[in-house]
Amino acid sequence: MATETRSARQARTTRKTGVLSPHGAVIAMIVIVVLLGALTLAASQLPSMWGHMIVMTLIWACLATAWNVVGGFAGQISLGHAGFFGIGAYASTLLYIDYGISPWFGLVVAVVLGALTAWAIGVPSFRLRGPYFALVTLAFGLIVFHLSVHLRDLTYGQVGVPVPYDPSFGNMIFPDRWQYVILAGAFLVVCLAVSQVIARSRIGYRLAAVRDDEDAARALGVNTGRVKLVAAVFSGAMAAGVGTIYSQYILFLSPDSVFGITVSIEALALAVVGGAGFVFGPLVGAAVLVPISHIVLAQFGGDAPGVHTLVYSVVLIVVVLLVPGGLWSLVERVKLRFRARRGVPVTVGEVEQVKEGELV
Repeated sequence: MATETRSARQARTTRKTGVLSPHGAVIAMIVIVVLLGALTLAASQLPSMWGHMIVMTLIWACLATAWNVVGGFAGQISLGHAGFFGIGAYASTLLYIDYGISPWFGLVVAVVLGALTAWAIGVPSFRLRGPYFALVTLAFGLIVFHLSVHLRDLTYGQVGVPVPYDPSFGNMIFPDRWQYVILAGAFLVVCLAVSQVIARSRIGYRLAAVRDDEDAARALGVNTGRVKLVAAVFSGAMAAGVGTIYSQYILFLSPDSVFGITVSIEALALAVVGGAGFVFGPLVGAAVLVPISHIVLAQFGGDAPGVHTLVYSVVLIVVVLLVPGGLWSLVERVKLRFRARRGVPVTVGEVEQVKEGELV
């Protein structure tokens, strides 16, 4: 019993450094909503390039947040989130084009398909230990990519799928970018809220235990396969939902744009740079890296192709080397210092976790 109590206490300590308290989460959400209002106003006044950058930052933040549920909370690295993203994008788009079904309903279908696909992948892969989930998700992403290329009667192959421009609320197509800021921002708030609820729940504590020491968690009676499967299902569902929003914004789909391996890698990179395992870490990563990529591309893309990728990579390397816990860990360090100044005990484990990061 003493061992169980001590382990439970360690799990609770782990979550304190990665998750905001309910009061802190409410304040953070209010701040995010206010910022979204400011971004909406900015998108309506600034040139289209800036509006596009804002929308894409929000979309990437959603996808990185989805990845973080399984990759950050559970410590299960996914290399195939483009698969969920693309399934959601193609499902809602094909329902809209071929059958006239509203993308709002297509969004629900996409979420369900993403959850079912994640469940189908997780059931066999989580029965094994080691890097098998990463390998299975990598294979899954490659499989759906090649299927989208060769099943031309269904997906139109490399020709791509143009979405007819017919602006209306029912079609989830809007004439101005500021409206997409509201749409993507609302979905981001939902993703962050789901992440916060998971992290503060019993599932979140068990995921923390599994991530830190799966053998110890299993010894304490945690059904490790089940909790990892729950994380994967929520992660896949959110990623597929983001795919629907992306397709209705870009109005064109191709296998490379939604199923490409770069989509999976970027989702992972944004979460790690921002702070994998922290609820708001992926949002911070997207807010830093996506604008940098767009600005550099706009300034130098025509004269020096690929320079934006170089700058993106340099920023990524610098952040990982200097702040291995991610940018959000800097916030956690400040919180620990305030706690120490107020006389609240700070454990060595908390300091090391913030310093090294959830995935190190």
